[in-house]
Amino acid sequence: MKKFSSYVIAIFLGMGTAHAGPWEDGYVAYQRKDYATAVAKWQIVADSGDAKAQSLLGLMHFFGQGVPQNYPVAMRWLHLAAAQSEPKAQFKLGSIHANGQGVKRDNVRAAMWFILASSSGHPKAQKELRKISADLSPAEIQEANTLAINCINRNYKACELD
Repeated sequence: MKKFSSYVIAIFLGMGTAHAGPWEDGYVAYQRKDYATAVAKWQIVADSGDAKAQSLLGLMHFFGQGVPQNYPVAMRWLHLAAAQSEPKAQFKLGSIHANGQGVKRDNVRAAMWFILASSSGHPKAQKELRKISADLSPAEIQEANTLAINCINRNYKACELD
């Protein structure tokens, strides 16, 4: 019986590799630096609401990988992913605001996104939050905390409206 179950597992594993989906196809394309194909494949997954694919598309538009660099499109994808508590998207939004890339530099907004990324488990968010908080007044730190709480209370929707 053990031999039979091993055979069945091998068949299922083989089936998974024989028919990869758009996510896996995008990953393989990205690894080969075929960014245009990766974007096309991940677009399918992102359009279905997958937060990681949305985050990756945001990053690809931000850096101009496989598509022309486009900050507004990058921000749209990153916000969609961040609204689903995707830590990499939240962290990147913090970095974008901290560096003023495609938006006006805003350390309070950056701190808000780093707070959210930290609460979502991003490993570098606390460090970036400490760095940026050194340049904020106590009132600005309180404002960033309030913005983060409001964002969480709205289920991560419309976090940029305050």
